Amino acid sequence: SSGINAEYGGYDFPNLPYLEDGDVKLTQTIPIINYICAKNGVGPTDAKSVAALDMCIHFLADLNMSNVRLCYSSAENLAANKASTVAAAQPGFKQLAAFLGDKQFLGGDKPCGVDFFCYEVLDRWVRLESTSLA
Repeated sequence: SSGINAEYGGYDFPNLPYLEDGDVKLTQTIPIINYICAKNGVGPTDAKSVAALDMCIHFLADLNMSNVRLCYSSAENLAANKASTVAAAQPGFKQLAAFLGDKQFLGGDKPCGVDFFCYEVLDRWVRLESTSLA
């Protein structure tokens, strides 16, 4: 390795969280979740289901970002924009509910990595405003 990769312990994109598993070195939540699930046979393997869940996890990342942006801003910005940010997220929560439909989990009848990330994202919204998901 050379350059920044060597400087940061062999990570291509140094960041938190990180995972080291043998010769695998990963950063970022979504790749870590996907790797752990793939390694342990958790989640669907057919291309259509994998693509749908990949789309869902990136949708969740977008939904999460508006929350994170607000929470990492100034106290004044948080106070001024909390209600409008929660209101703006409501259509996203409805889309997520429609995607879930009558399935027990986002990928069907068994939990998969996207479900874990979804819990994290929704928990973050409820911590911002307890009625976010009401």
